Amino acid sequence: MMSFKKKEKDYSRDDMLENLRLAHKEWRDKESFFETATDPDLIDYAIYDMEASKLKYIYLLKKMKEWDREAGAVLQQELEEENNKNISTHG
Repeated sequence: MMSFKKKEKDYSRDDMLENLRLAHKEWRDKESFFETATDPDLIDYAIYDMEASKLKYIYLLKKMKEWDREAGAVLQQELEEENNKNISTHG
């Protein structure tokens, strides 16, 4: 039985970055769905789904930072810029 750490080392840096980018896109897509949901049941679902995607992204970001501090810092900056952009367009 392989440990998670062992499996983690099998990923290339590019694979990890791609997974992180896909998770970030998934989170943004689910935020968009939440913003358009009108049915109370769908709103509850959208919140749950969006939060799950956010936690997945944060988890992968932490792993990426552990694996490659420099790349993690760049991606964190991109996330902050994206969040600032979203805040300025929604608020």
